[in-house]
Amino acid sequence: MKSAIKIIFIFSLMVMVGCQSEKQILLEKKEEPIKQKLEPKKSNLTKELRLTYHAVWVAKENFELLKSGSIFGTGNSYEIRLETDGTIQWIRLSSTDRENQSQFPYFYKDEVQNPDVSYFVWGNKKCSVLVFSLPEGKRYARWEGIHNGFLLVFETTTPSEISAKELAKELHLLVQQSLELY
Repeated sequence: MKSAIKIIFIFSLMVMVGCQSEKQILLEKKEEPIKQKLEPKKSNLTKELRLTYHAVWVAKENFELLKSGSIFGTGNSYEIRLETDGTIQWIRLSSTDRENQSQFPYFYKDEVQNPDVSYFVWGNKKCSVLVFSLPEGKRYARWEGIHNGFLLVFETTTPSEISAKELAKELHLLVQQSLELY
């Protein structure tokens, strides 16, 4: 009986000490939002997005994540805004496995128009960049490559001020600089 009372007493002391330490943690957390209010725009910025187990987008500059989701439960999709003054201001990054590649939900899919197609060397593989002309003086560019059975797709729209070949080259260089493969 005495040992049971000692155990209950020790347990109640542990609970009281635990509650006091949680109270301190909560007080410290209440002070953090004040620091976050000083830089509201920077809180949405990130540096890294996982496309597949073997492919990660690691931008050289900060970017803002606009949307994220899953494709067919096996791939990922992100829309990001780049913090750059270059031609490419936003990109949709996507991936899916081999089984779902034929029904991939592209941002823009025109069965009638013939795109301008460019091929690039990508590591020991090849990739393609398709450039379509859109209404309202814009261009749509789509970079596609396959790594470890996953289709990787990077899509963007830009003003049509630069040629299709230049846009393809610029998108390929951006992907090549930011995509890390394992």
